[in-house]
Parts: sequence; C-alpha cells; structure tokens
Amino acid sequence: MKLQLENTPVAEEQQPILPKEKFYVCDITDKNQLSRIIQDNQINIIIHLAAVLETETTEKINHINCYGTDILFDIAIKQEHVEMIIYGSSLMTVFGYLENEPYSSLAKNIQPKQLLKKITINDPPIPSHVNPSSEAYIKSKIYGEGLARQYSSTDGINVKFICARLGGINTTDDITSDLYDWSYRATWCSHCDLCQFIDRVLENQLILKQFQIYFVCSNNDFCWVDMDNGREDLNFVPQDGAKWN
Repeated sequence: MKLQLENTPVAEEQQPILPKEKFYVCDITDKNQLSRIIQDNQINIIIHLAAVLETETTEKINHINCYGTDILFDIAIKQEHVEMIIYGSSLMTVFGYLENEPYSSLAKNIQPKQLLKKITINDPPIPSHVNPSSEAYIKSKIYGEGLARQYSSTDGINVKFICARLGGINTTDDITSDLYDWSYRATWCSHCDLCQFIDRVLENQLILKQFQIYFVCSNNDFCWVDMDNGREDLNFVPQDGAKWN
C-alpha cells in the first residue's frame, strides 16, 4: 500500500512529513507473499494480531486463526533476523471459568459476595460453550499458545514468543455502555493500556524468557485474572479502569 498526497499545491516549506513505515495488504495464509514481506524488509519483531472473530464460521476460524498462525510461525523461525513474536491471544481462553460461581455473578451484574480468586497463567485454559463458533475461536487461541510454546522449547530456535491474553478491546475505547456486563467490564483493556503493554514488551525484550503468557487488562474493579507477572517482568501498570460505581 503506497501513501500518496492529493494533487494540491502546497508551499515547499509546508510539505508534510510522510511516515517511513511501509504498509502491505497480505493474506496470512499466503505463505509465499508473507515470506517475501518478512524477508525483504528484514523484520525482526512481529506483532501477530491477524484473526477472525467468533462471529465467523468454525471453518473460517480454523483456517485463518490456526492454519494462518501455523504459516506465520513456521516462516518466522526460519528467518535468522526474526527475534520475537508477540502473539495476540485472548483472555477468552479462560472464559469457561465464568460459567461457575463466584465468577458467574459478574455476567448478571451482581457484585460478588466474596473475593474472587484470580486465574493465573498456570491455571488451565477453559473455553466457554456459548456456541460452536465462540468455542472454535477460543480453541484457536489456545492452539496458537500451544504452538508458540512448542516452538520456543525446540532446540535451535531462538525466537521469543510472547502470548498476550488481551482483554476486551472495543473501537470506541469506552466501557460505560449498558451493552457491557461485568464479565466484560472486569476484563476490559483500554487502547492506552494495550499500547503501554506493547511498549513494555519491546523495552524488556532482551531479558524476557523464550516463552511467556501475560494477561493484558486495565485496572478494573473485580478483575479476576492475575497480571502480577506483567508487573514484575515488564513494569506494566495499567492506567485506566472500569469502576463499579
């Protein structure tokens, strides 16, 4: 994708500074084109956010989210210049916990009567069973995490894999709408906090482990996932947050 100015007369000293970034439109399942882009630009850090959501069919979710991730990871580990992949996983990998108390109260907007034991990265991922597409989406993210773990533990592969279990991110960057119940609000992630997390990963790249999972949310009331390792490893301290009152 090439950026061009409209044909409008502008004084030389007023010419805008064009961004140096290059933009490409590419299908993540197009192995040849994806490989050329990574190789030609000597890309060393990949932030993998390509995915279709649970609104798509199970077949499309598996094709893009699983097969596409397979292709990207396979290309990346064969390039000597690739140092790290930040994989956009999802906090939905543990949404199965919301189906039982005390977490299920949040979905009914009922304030929990007891402290919520926080789910950690060491607790097993549990998909929810809302519908087949939602379950397929969650399983595709669990699959991506498993693939990252497998590659990171393979001899001769030096690429670091950081799996970011992203909380709820919306286009409006607003959590006040009545459309959102507290199962969502408690794990909301603002745009600012998402950018801060990415910055912290990049700043700490050299000291990070070969494989790590982080929950990425804002500082929300009744947040039920544990983000302590993000604070300890990255100094990631969310600045925004949804408040009960």
